[in-house]
Amino acid sequence: MWARREAEVWPEEAFGVAVASEILLDTRRILDFEGRASWLVSAGRDGEKVARGISSSPLLQGLRLQNLHVFFADERLSRDPSLLNFVQLSPFFSALEGWGMPKENVHPFPELSSSKESALAYEGEIRRLGFEGGCSVAWLSCGPDGHVASVFPGKEREGGITIWEDESPKPPKSRMSVSLEFIRRSREVFLVAAQKEKRGIVEKALRTFDDPLIPATFCQGREKSAWRFSTLTLPRTS
Repeated sequence: MWARREAEVWPEEAFGVAVASEILLDTRRILDFEGRASWLVSAGRDGEKVARGISSSPLLQGLRLQNLHVFFADERLSRDPSLLNFVQLSPFFSALEGWGMPKENVHPFPELSSSKESALAYEGEIRRLGFEGGCSVAWLSCGPDGHVASVFPGKEREGGITIWEDESPKPPKSRMSVSLEFIRRSREVFLVAAQKEKRGIVEKALRTFDDPLIPATFCQGREKSAWRFSTLTLPRTS
């Protein structure tokens, strides 16, 4: 059973800070209650906007980052470092390290010879660390086609924690990803979209659930399903 979807719209200039503050406050509560927590993160323009909001937030003060682990929703198999989610988010992780997060608490996909090999190794890493039951908080952006992580419309594959893709409709073709099933094991799932070109798919996604042609519709958490948009994505209503 998943939590009821709750959609909120923020002014464009406040979007990153607002979502970041909500994630940090929820993470603090989870850490205080359970002693450890985990994030499942994605890059892209919206994911990076949330990451910047987190890394500059005063709410990081006193957060027990030594007990927080960070996992990636997906990664590209590429020899070009600039295309890697881990590299794109490196300023975010540097900021967290400055606040006291151990470098070893950030868990990127391994760079192995194939997407399958990398995906299976990452699944093993998640299990070894005891997070196979899901992460505490996931924040994921969606593409204009409705894809989330590297799960593309109509291309979800049977899998456990991770899947792999060698015919991605977006380059590079080879990618590794957590599965939609693993995303939905998260206690809280934030779907974030703040770009004007995503308005059409967001409006469609809001009208349906669990549509394989719109993978974003699977973004629901066990205790919280937070869909957060900017006024570029949806007009704000009073």
